[in-house]
Amino acid sequence: MDGDSHLEKYHDDNAFLGLQIIRKYCPKKGIAGAEHEVIYSVDPEDLIEAGITEDDVIELRNLNWMIHEEGMLACFV
Repeated sequence: MDGDSHLEKYHDDNAFLGLQIIRKYCPKKGIAGAEHEVIYSVDPEDLIEAGITEDDVIELRNLNWMIHEEGMLACFV
């Protein structure tokens, strides 16, 4: 073992990084569902009510998170 954190393998994982942002605001929520190549997380209203910052909203967008047609945040994996 080279001493690196086991999280190093997630360095470029958009889904994981986005979930980390979501967890800052909704610590008891995570993945709410999944389909082929997409995961669903929280209702955007949950993040708004929790006080998500504009910077974190932009970061989620940059990480390819989107509002799915059913109103949940989603990310292709």
